[in-house]
Amino acid sequence: SNLFWSPLQSIGILIVGWISFGPAFSAGFALLVFAYVPFQFFLSKRFAFHRSKIAAITDRRVTFVSQAVQGSRIMKMSGFEWKFLDRIQQIRKEETDQIQQANRLKAWNEAIFYSANIVISLVTF
Repeated sequence: SNLFWSPLQSIGILIVGWISFGPAFSAGFALLVFAYVPFQFFLSKRFAFHRSKIAAITDRRVTFVSQAVQGSRIMKMSGFEWKFLDRIQQIRKEETDQIQQANRLKAWNEAIFYSANIVISLVTF
């Protein structure tokens, strides 16, 4: 439904804006359509990539921790608890690094979203 109605609404907005504000409106509209929308699409793809990577790392960490808990008696008797701790911390660091990258992308996306109205208004007027 959106694939059909969104282009029609965009054309309608462009026509009404052109009639109301003149040709300057097309500059702001072009900035929105050719700069902001593709950049946000790019950021959303990168965010989805990071989220899937985070999910895989989290699954790996949870599996490793559950294995460590199940074999805790053998692990303590063999003296492997520090090796397991180091490995769990390493996996957790990978996870937090990916979360930080995803949060940076999310912050850029929100900054662009909130600044779009101001920048497009400046270009138009």
